[in-house]
Formats: sequence, C-alpha cells, structure tokens
Amino acid sequence: MITAYAREGEGLRALGDGEDAAAIWVDLLAPDAQELALMSGRAGVDLPTRADQEEIEQSSRLYLDGGVPVMTVLLPTRSEAGEMEIGPVSFVLLGERLITLRHHAPRPFTSFPAKAARASHGCATPEAVLVGLVEEIIDRLADITEQTGREIDVVARRIFGTEKMRTEDYRAAMREIGRAEGRVMHLRESLMTIERMLGFLGPVMDGRKPGKGLRGMVKSQYRDARTITEQAGYLQQKITFMLDAALGLINIEQNAIIKIFSVAAVAFLPPTLVASIYGMNFEVMPELGWTYGYPLALGIMVLSAAVPLWFFRRRGWL
Repeated sequence: MITAYAREGEGLRALGDGEDAAAIWVDLLAPDAQELALMSGRAGVDLPTRADQEEIEQSSRLYLDGGVPVMTVLLPTRSEAGEMEIGPVSFVLLGERLITLRHHAPRPFTSFPAKAARASHGCATPEAVLVGLVEEIIDRLADITEQTGREIDVVARRIFGTEKMRTEDYRAAMREIGRAEGRVMHLRESLMTIERMLGFLGPVMDGRKPGKGLRGMVKSQYRDARTITEQAGYLQQKITFMLDAALGLINIEQNAIIKIFSVAAVAFLPPTLVASIYGMNFEVMPELGWTYGYPLALGIMVLSAAVPLWFFRRRGWL
C-alpha cells in the first residue's frame, strides 16, 4: 500500500490517487513487486527489498545510492497476540521527498501525520519530515522503555514483597520476567540501529545544508537515543538480578522442603532401630519376659526421637 503526504500549512495532508506528484513524503507499507518497481522508477534509485532490509551488515543498512542516502533501522510494534516484535524500516531521502519502506505497522507512522504541524522544525522539507518522524519514533521508544520499567517494578515488588509466593506465583513471575527481557532486547536492538542511522545522517545533513536547527536536532536525537539505550541497559541488568533472585528464592523453598524430610528421617531412624531389634524372632530375648519391657521399649523409641529434634532446634536448624 502506498500513502502519500503533501505539505498543507504547517502540517501534512494525505493525498488521493494521482496526486502523489506533490508529495513530500511517500510511505510504502508491505509493497508488492509492482509497487516497489514503480516507486524505484520514480525515485531514480533501487529501493531495498525485504531481503535487503533484513541484512545485518551496516553497509547494507546505511549507504549512498548515487548520492541518495538509504537508511534502514529496526522498529518495534505489537503483534496480534500483544507481544512486541521488531521489523526493518527504510528511509530514502531524496531531494524533493522522503520515502519510507516498511512491512509492519509501528505506531509513529500513524501518529506522526496528525502531529506534524506541532513538530519542532515543521515539515517544509523532506529533511524536516525525516527529523520529525525520527523524533516521534524516539519518543515512542522512550514511552515503551518507561512502561517496561514500571512493569518490571511491579514484578520486583511481588518477588521481594512480604507475602509468601506459591509455586504458581513463581511460575507467573518467571514468565513475566522472560517477556520483559524480550522487550528490552528488542528495544536495545532498535535503539542501536537508530544510533547508527543518526550517526550516518549527521554528515548527510551537513552536505545538504538543511539549516543549523535541523543539524542540531539530529545531534540532540542521537543523545536522546543514547540515553534511552543506557536506560534499557539498566533495565536489562535489573531483569538479570530479578531472575537470579527468583531462582535463589525457589532454591530456598526447595531446600526448606528437603530439610523437613531430612529431619523427619533422622528423627525416626532411632525408633525404627529399636523397633527392628525387638521385632527379631530369636528364641532367647530376655526383655520379652520383663513385665515393663513393652512400655520401656516405647519410652526408648520416644526418647530417641525427641533427643535429635531437641538438638536440631537448639542448633537453630528448625
């Protein structure tokens, strides 16, 4: 699907079919081969295919094609199941328009056109549209990072709270920790590609001379992306600590259960020994003829069980 936008006042207006000649921004969402060839012909450059976008080499994601910068980053979105997933998005900065190419639906691409009029540097040029769109993307990543941090804090309060957690509670916490780890990994991967793109875009802006304000904005966005990356790194360390702590608490619970069985085994071993001795079928056993032999044997069994329990409690093992 191809969506074109033209400048209208200080903002952007979506164009209808046949009006894309006046477009300052053309957005391609999951284009087929025919649409990709059509836009490549109009742009005068070969737009990257899905396979090209998924290349991991930096030279395949950030390059100049006949002087035209082609930049690919990874951006997160929500899947139909509600989980975060990331996909490639390419920015092709032509002289008269910006072309974006994507195969999923990150929220900034639907929210930015309505906010374009309030962008810091407007949308009079393709460079301004690109900078405004990147600003919206960074704001979205910051929001996701903050939300993830709050969710991690909720799980941390449950794990380290005063209420005793059951096995089902630990399982749920471990699943939430795993999902949070996946989100943070996606965030860091996305922010890393954005940092590289902004580092590549700086010299491009200097060569195109779009204005001191836009060049300063690119530098500011680079610092913002670096700050969010550091925050995501802190969250990743916190998740690792929580995972280790949860596993440690689970081990403590398991050790407590094993300790109970161990104490029970030690406590019942002496009585079992006494009962085994007097359960033997020898013909000559003097105690069998004693009047108080039976209560004496019971007393010995009780005493032999009580002494180990008293010793364990005295040592603080119970």
